[in-house]
Amino acid sequence: MNMWSHASNREFMTKSEINFHSAAKDNDLESIKKLLREKVDINCKNNLDRTPLHWAAANGNLDILEKLVDAGADVEATDKYGMRPVLWAAWFGHLEAMKFLINSGATPRCTNKQGMGILHCAAQNSHVHIMNFIFESLEDFKVDEMEKSDRTALFLAAEEGHIESVMRLIDMRCDVTIRDKEGETAVHVAARKGHHHVVKRLLMIGALVDDRDVDGRTALHVAADNGHAVVVDVLLEFNAGADTETIKGMTPLHFAATNGHDEVVMTIIKNGAYIDAQNFQGNTALHLATLGNSRHIIEILIQANCDINIANNRQQTAIHVAVENGFQESVEVLLAGGANLSRREKLGKTPLQLASRGSFVAIVDMIIKAERYYAVTREYMEQELDYVDPHQYLRTPKHPSSTQMKDILWKLATKQLKPGDWKKLAVHWKFTSDHIRCIEHQYTGTNSHREHGFRLLMIWLHGVRKDENVIKLLFEALVAIDRRGLAEQMRGKSEARSPKVCMGKMCAMC
Repeated sequence: MNMWSHASNREFMTKSEINFHSAAKDNDLESIKKLLREKVDINCKNNLDRTPLHWAAANGNLDILEKLVDAGADVEATDKYGMRPVLWAAWFGHLEAMKFLINSGATPRCTNKQGMGILHCAAQNSHVHIMNFIFESLEDFKVDEMEKSDRTALFLAAEEGHIESVMRLIDMRCDVTIRDKEGETAVHVAARKGHHHVVKRLLMIGALVDDRDVDGRTALHVAADNGHAVVVDVLLEFNAGADTETIKGMTPLHFAATNGHDEVVMTIIKNGAYIDAQNFQGNTALHLATLGNSRHIIEILIQANCDINIANNRQQTAIHVAVENGFQESVEVLLAGGANLSRREKLGKTPLQLASRGSFVAIVDMIIKAERYYAVTREYMEQELDYVDPHQYLRTPKHPSSTQMKDILWKLATKQLKPGDWKKLAVHWKFTSDHIRCIEHQYTGTNSHREHGFRLLMIWLHGVRKDENVIKLLFEALVAIDRRGLAEQMRGKSEARSPKVCMGKMCAMC
């Protein structure tokens, strides 16, 4: 609550009134006396309806308070927010000023427009000495008095992480199970702000760890949503339900995955949460992490053996979600994790078709590479791997001659192949009709075959194994599509520069 604004007062006040307010604020007693002799309005208000008495109380200027009250200042004047001088004294922790105002007739049970009294003001700002005075000197003061949102002083102290204020309220036997209008308890509000010490203290004295708000959220949901890993640890230590669902089927893992909180995700999984739980839309934590394009969270979930191919209510798996949104990094990780590329979503589209429809060229190429070569490449690796770095695998060809071949393939596609040749090569290399359509979809025009051809050749190169002869494979393919002359021309040039380019096996033609 930012009520202590210093907005311009000039259009509301005379020069004398402005000086009167400044003197009260700055504890300038002589100026106060002088202005009072000049008959300035003792209760003059600024643009926020504050009087000089508000300033004196908020700054603890006791001499000014005494002079103003003696001169007839209104001790019950309210500002724009319903704050009276005694409330400001409590807010800023000025005990002697508050005592003086109460002894001068100010009611200690007043509240502002939010329904906050002096105990709320003191607890929110950790003024334990004010709280002690209230409990020890004022009669029949209710420790669980609620403001308009049904929050007690405990809520406000817990939300700000003021452990001493929380402890003092506990000493006064406050009710730690009270709920506000949103159904939250003090544990919820402390968890939201990451105040693990407050959360632990409340749980130790009997607060319920799995109390739910009106949306069905527990403190663990709230802590996970906000990424407070230490609070999550505390709540799980007190046996918070790791799989508890909100009214929309959201688990704490869902919230953590949605917002990319990797440490919280790992902690919740480690504590036995069901990794493939689905919310009301059928989305798992993997779907939600993908929607947030949280590559690292996706990696964590895959490594924890989540089901990568679960479909949501739209019949979309995580890779459908990633492709539809053009999230290239997420697509890479899901492809590396072995996502099923033949699954169709509700409208009958495969991930490849979604990528083509969205004109995501890099993703189209990535998916074709994965469909054609991923299984082969994994089998070819000398060591058994459960996870392959997708950035390395899907973006960079592994053949030792790939750098030199790129220039050769560019020239072949743009200067030597005829318009229909790239499709013939695609058929020879067993690209599917869907692959061909999706490559062709991205560019149109008289010379578009050049771009299509180069993309095809680079995708093909990506799948050539390290021990295979690139030039030999290319020679055979050109012969197969009735371009023997071009094949012989390429072989001759390759043999001529073999010391520089062939990389050992590259130009061996048999």
